[in-house]
Amino acid sequence: MVSHGIMAGAMRSSPIFVFEAIGEDLPFLPLAARRLLDVLGRKMSLEGWLSLPLKNRRALVVAGVEAQVNPAALALVEAARPAPLPVVPVPDPDDTAPPPSLVTALLTLTPPRTLDVARWHALLPLERYALCKSAGNPDKLARAFDELVPATLTHLSPSGEAHMVSVGDKAETSRRAVASACVRTTRATVEAIAAGSLAKGDVLAVARVAGIQAAKRTPELVPLCHPVRTTQAAVELELDAAAGEVRVRAMVEAVDRTGVEMEAMVAASVASLTVYDMIKSADRWATIDGVRLEAKSGGKSGDVTRPREGPRAAGPVVALRTEPLSLDEAVRCVKHAGAGAVCVFVGDVRDHSDGRAVVKLEYEAYPSMAVAEMKRIAAELEAESPGVRLAVLHRVGTLRVGDAAVVCAASAPHRGEAFAACRALIDRVKARVPIWKREHGPEGAYWVGWEDARCVDDGHDHRHGDPH
Repeated sequence: MVSHGIMAGAMRSSPIFVFEAIGEDLPFLPLAARRLLDVLGRKMSLEGWLSLPLKNRRALVVAGVEAQVNPAALALVEAARPAPLPVVPVPDPDDTAPPPSLVTALLTLTPPRTLDVARWHALLPLERYALCKSAGNPDKLARAFDELVPATLTHLSPSGEAHMVSVGDKAETSRRAVASACVRTTRATVEAIAAGSLAKGDVLAVARVAGIQAAKRTPELVPLCHPVRTTQAAVELELDAAAGEVRVRAMVEAVDRTGVEMEAMVAASVASLTVYDMIKSADRWATIDGVRLEAKSGGKSGDVTRPREGPRAAGPVVALRTEPLSLDEAVRCVKHAGAGAVCVFVGDVRDHSDGRAVVKLEYEAYPSMAVAEMKRIAAELEAESPGVRLAVLHRVGTLRVGDAAVVCAASAPHRGEAFAACRALIDRVKARVPIWKREHGPEGAYWVGWEDARCVDDGHDHRHGDPH
């Protein structure tokens, strides 16, 4: 396992850019790794890169995403064979303004691109590095710019006022868009939807009609959208009881001068809202997320499909809760298409401890310190085992026998990695997080892990084994 303190920051949704076209087995050095080497002052051959285990190559890529490159990554770099050559370190591009050479290269593209100071400054260090490294290759620079640099807002006039964009000069073409969304609820609720046993009736039929109707009325809901001549609209809903999910997919087609992306996304959104309305009596805490465009065709930009998502770099999910913990929520936080295994640990309140009866527990914590430490622990483990995703939910307050006190979840490509990460997560949480447990039983109350901390002084030795 990698243990050099390299921690992934909440920087990008993926450490590898789409325009790089580098596979998950990392047969070449991605720009994130090249930035890391430049800043550390090392030159690594492709042979040296491939000599490193895949998990170490992934760790170096993740380390190259950080706002500030961590010198601890040098230990992994030096393990390559042949050994990397020392060179003069190259600092990151200045964030105050784009280099003149990059500005000139962008203007020579077809069509020309412009990059003002505000958009340059808004980029992440790795994104600025990527643009500068791509400046010598016009095709690569165009793809890098289009992926990394946010477009200007066409719905704003030069004076900054909102207005409807003119599409009168555009040709009428066939347009199509697909959007998706996800309603996350409980397994029992999804099973009730499938059985048709909810109070409001057929959830799927009502949501499907609502989504189609919303697609046709998009200009009434989104002020600056053009009315379009819709030729077809369809909404599909898929139930996944094991994941506690209702997946929504909306498709809209039209023949017009502008696209139907908004119609598809509104259809997916309203269909999801309708599902919530139909199930809220069973689960008022259901959530709607992942509303997004999946694909579009027609118009100047042609056919576009959402790029396949890479590894998450947004960091683990941790939380302190006073309300009951949800096993389904923890699983949802780590589950994704690349996960071949999900492992979950649930710590329940038992009715005895060290031979004494227990009727309830109290957990107390310094919330900010506890959450920060849980984040550190999970980030450490995610850096040690690239591809692992982690979540930890912990209760505070009063718990009864049978209540879940902590839920840890880990996903990974393979079961061995998931098991190991989940075990390490709960072990480190118990050892390091500042949360204290007070047991209540017929004999009184005890602070677990503290010597002589019984609330009633009766002369007994009240040392407990677990500090947490």
